[in-house]
Amino acid sequence: MRYLLDKVTARRILEGMLKLVENKCITAAETSALYFYRKSIFNGIELYILPQTNKVLYRLAHLSRYTEIIHRFNTETQVLYPAQYYKRWKRRMQEYGFTNEDSEVLAIATFGTTQNKDILGMHGVVTFDRPMINQWKTKHVVIKQRLFDMQRNLISPYCAVALPIVELPDFFANLIIGN
Repeated sequence: MRYLLDKVTARRILEGMLKLVENKCITAAETSALYFYRKSIFNGIELYILPQTNKVLYRLAHLSRYTEIIHRFNTETQVLYPAQYYKRWKRRMQEYGFTNEDSEVLAIATFGTTQNKDILGMHGVVTFDRPMINQWKTKHVVIKQRLFDMQRNLISPYCAVALPIVELPDFFANLIIGN
């Protein structure tokens, strides 16, 4: 399984880790994000972050307060990059009323790959963005049909992409069997 962490989810994981190291209380959202993160790591789930998230982490990594936590997080995640058809799919998502940022997340989750180009697409998008989740669920049938229509004209492996599940961390944590 491959899950994309949106920027808020990644931030809550990192903030929760930092607070635990500093012996501070964590919020309910950080607890949820950390629980999902822990279950994913222990069960071999592949976690990915957005290029924008990676840039922010790179800028913060030299600060001693964040160095170890960012290093640990980076060893457990990979950066997802736009693949062919990403831009087209992003425009389609905007046509369904998603914000520019949400469209980027959904497009890269569908048409995203690693630097080595050894995977294509995500099984899920882990997010705290309830409006995006609700919009995705509301428009899912028509989006799925739009992707199906588009796929008929795509070459392999792009013709085989699937839509990700878009949900809260708790939803995915409950899907993961094990620790």
